[in-house]
Amino acid sequence: MRLFGRKGGGKHRCPDCRYYAMVEGHGYCTRNLPPHVNVRLLSGAALKRECPRCPDAMTCDDWEPI
Repeated sequence: MRLFGRKGGGKHRCPDCRYYAMVEGHGYCTRNLPPHVNVRLLSGAALKRECPRCPDAMTCDDWEPI
């Protein structure tokens, strides 16, 4: 049993997505940001400007199960 599992079991987004950022109730994909950028220090406006919004299905098109 996982102690710190994600709420909802990951049904509405890529499982264990490392690139997922929540801004004002919407998900944004931070995959294309340079590795030296700390996502936690960016403002909501910067995330909206630099990152594409996640699709409604919350599963990226290029996601493949391992």
